[in-house]
Amino acid sequence: MKIELKSKQGSVYKRLCSSASEAHSDTELIVPDTLEDILRILCCRRQCRIREKTVSQDTVFVSGEIDITVMYIPETGDGVRVVGTTTAFELSFDAPGADSTSLAVTKLLSLSADAKAVNPRKISISANVFMEQCCYKYVDVCWTQPPAEARDKLFFKTQELKCRSIELVSEKTLSIEDELDLPEELHGGDFVTAFSSIKLGGSEVVGTKLIVKGTAEIEALYLVSGMPRQASFSLPFSQLFELTDSCTQPEVSAFAMVTGQYFEAFDKKLSADIRAAIQIVCNQERSIRYISDAYSCKKQLGLTRSELRCLTKVEQDSQTRSVRLSYNSDYGAEEILFSSACAACAEMGEKNVLIPVTADVIYKDRDGELRACRIRGKTQFELNSDHRPNEAYVTSVSVSASAVGDGVNADISVTLAMKYLSYDSVFMISEVDETELDREKSDAALYMCRCSDGDLWSLAKKYGSDVELIKLINEIDGTPDGRLLLIPVI
Repeated sequence: MKIELKSKQGSVYKRLCSSASEAHSDTELIVPDTLEDILRILCCRRQCRIREKTVSQDTVFVSGEIDITVMYIPETGDGVRVVGTTTAFELSFDAPGADSTSLAVTKLLSLSADAKAVNPRKISISANVFMEQCCYKYVDVCWTQPPAEARDKLFFKTQELKCRSIELVSEKTLSIEDELDLPEELHGGDFVTAFSSIKLGGSEVVGTKLIVKGTAEIEALYLVSGMPRQASFSLPFSQLFELTDSCTQPEVSAFAMVTGQYFEAFDKKLSADIRAAIQIVCNQERSIRYISDAYSCKKQLGLTRSELRCLTKVEQDSQTRSVRLSYNSDYGAEEILFSSACAACAEMGEKNVLIPVTADVIYKDRDGELRACRIRGKTQFELNSDHRPNEAYVTSVSVSASAVGDGVNADISVTLAMKYLSYDSVFMISEVDETELDREKSDAALYMCRCSDGDLWSLAKKYGSDVELIKLINEIDGTPDGRLLLIPVI
């Protein structure tokens, strides 16, 4: 006969899966008739925008566009010309267990683009986008606890599990609009384009609201007297999310994807309109009291156990490292006009994480001619061999370039986010079936034994006794000290 247990229920988000996908795009850019032929290409910049994200059966689909801007020196050798194009991309991720009710959190791991002149009027562009997604689904969870009143001589052992449960997965669209004052050195210049990225900072809970804070980082490109110049802006923002009743002290992981941008230059100002998707995953500690064992002094019990794998600890760490890359020029370097940097996917080794980085720099040589260089290297983050991250990804990259007479120095700063997850498995009693067969009775009414490991439950179960009665008879207050104990048979 089955013993009716108390059923406890709750709802949490379950992480179904994670996967990565890469898309490659080749396109050609034709120089318009209004511009001169290409002498040599200086630099290629890129910007990723997400247009659509769809979760269906076992699949996550993401599509978007890459805006590509190419700067080149015309055959006349007079200044710099800029051309641009947009190429679409599509990514398909494997997502076992996902369906239309699931939520996908995506992040851009790397974006690269190269431009080569095929002939004086045509540019071949090759672009790569690499993204990762984690899929979540809101599910019901249940476990059992002892009945309010247990039968005579029927005992249950309960334990408390402290785990981390995912209480909220959400996404909201953010709009950032502002008019920016241009620095004086750009006055009178011609606006070319601007690039934006979202840098997320901290978060705080105010009442039932979660406030996620960050900045929109903007790099605006101008041509001043035919020479490329850039200006950087940082716009702070905050995004509100509604918390659930169970999510009171969350640990927040936030990710951002740019979905659109529009810039317009006028009267020594730059008007910016940036759209982005802010995605959050919130987890917090939850305590579950469950049945770990049971026995009866009168009947045989059949116990059905179920395994529960729980996330018990989440640690997040963010570190910033810098690396100096150098380039020696046969023509020397007198002035830096433009610089940008990007990072590739993290390469995790046994003792460190390596981040491949690339810097593009446009500079004037000692004769006043425009030159460009691309410098590659790696930034290194040391790892604790006993504590390896489950996830590692770049959150921001910046560069400061300087002319040093015989070449160029590029100081690249990389911020790496690392997440450490700890899991434990527990076995819960989900069903207790009491058979009609009487338990074999002991001839003895009392036993004497030592409890060297402090486990009174095992002694009581072995001899058909009661833990509380053992404590009472032996006047135990706390943990047994290894002395001989009287174990009454009940």
